[in-house]
Amino acid sequence: MISRLFLLALVLAPLAVDRSAPSADTSNDAAEWSVPLPPAEPFPPSVYRARRDRLATALGGGIAVLYARGEEDRDGYLQDSDFYYLTGIEEEGAVLVLSPEERTYKEWLFLTPRDQDAERWTGERADIGDSLRRVTGFARILRTTALEGRMVALARNAKTLQMIHQAGSLSAPLPKETELYNKLQARIPGLSEKDRSDLLPAMRSVKEPRELELMEKAIAATLNAQRAAARNIWPGAQENWVEGLIALEFKRGGAVRPAFSSIVGSGPNSTILHYPKHDQRIAAGSLVVCDIGADYGHYAADVTRTYPADGHFTPEQRRVYDIVLRAQQECIDMIKPGVFYEDIHEHAASVIRAAGYGDYFIHGLGHFVGLDVHDAGLYSKPLQPGMVITVEPGIYLPAKSLGVRIEDMVLVTPTGHRLMTEALPRKAEEIEGMMRAGR
Repeated sequence: MISRLFLLALVLAPLAVDRSAPSADTSNDAAEWSVPLPPAEPFPPSVYRARRDRLATALGGGIAVLYARGEEDRDGYLQDSDFYYLTGIEEEGAVLVLSPEERTYKEWLFLTPRDQDAERWTGERADIGDSLRRVTGFARILRTTALEGRMVALARNAKTLQMIHQAGSLSAPLPKETELYNKLQARIPGLSEKDRSDLLPAMRSVKEPRELELMEKAIAATLNAQRAAARNIWPGAQENWVEGLIALEFKRGGAVRPAFSSIVGSGPNSTILHYPKHDQRIAAGSLVVCDIGADYGHYAADVTRTYPADGHFTPEQRRVYDIVLRAQQECIDMIKPGVFYEDIHEHAASVIRAAGYGDYFIHGLGHFVGLDVHDAGLYSKPLQPGMVITVEPGIYLPAKSLGVRIEDMVLVTPTGHRLMTEALPRKAEEIEGMMRAGR
């Protein structure tokens, strides 16, 4: 098989809980499941082939190379999103080559050579043959040892090298594509190079219906996890206990992994945007920011709620919360095709500034969501139907240990928008009611 699957057991260590606090409740408000939902089935090879055909048509000619940039995490091997979007393949070291002007073979897949010793540790890999060609959807598969030689032959015919990978910062190492193109230009005089790194973000930002179906399942798992968090936040509970319940709900919802490291920050930690530790006990009178998202079939969700530890907001907490909610709702109301996201951000900033908290909204309003939680997309272009974005204004007052963030996912439709996360309460009184349901 191409994919390497790592089966990991979910272990929740027993945690000491204050006997005066409510008992932990992991029941599912939306649906009672006797067994967890299964992970997503992969798309058939024809889906990825159609995407490559669209990209090749947009390129118009030349040669484009894309290296796989996956990495191992505690849940297994995770392929980088551009490569996965075009191939559906999860294998370290793979390389995709598109050559639209070639007469017969217009795409090539290169895989690393087999290593029998390594495979005893990581699992057996397939030989190149008809079965592998059917599974991957590629008619031409070679080993990476043949890549440079094949590229010389293709480049002599194509004359143009197309860069589809988005380069990082100037201080980052040169992309492998750049290194390969530099070698080819040194060997073959007259080769030109074009920057086409806008093509994949433009494609990926407009979601296909099948992608939205997976995102809806990621959202469902995430909303159930937020409900579990709301029922189990109280003074004396540990942040890591709440995070553990969130992880369990993700697994119950069919998620193989979280879309990003869950954020459960209470009190002063609620003002830290990407608080990573979960090592504090939740204090009475504090707020708890839960910024979480499940990954279902490689597609992400991203939803944030802010909960009062005591089950009810203080007057000051409620005032700040309502300002953030008003900014969020007004921004959601603006979303439709043709609107620029930066204009929506500026509106959120103006609402918060008018309320006297302009210095305490310290991040962007949101981002695209898809294969990555911060997904590919062109913020300089107007919104289009099929895009999924987050709207997440916040106010953070470190001196008062008071942070509020509310985040929801919105689908741009042909006539406006749809709030994909509408099933989860947002109003302050609804948040308090959701917390009371578990007490």
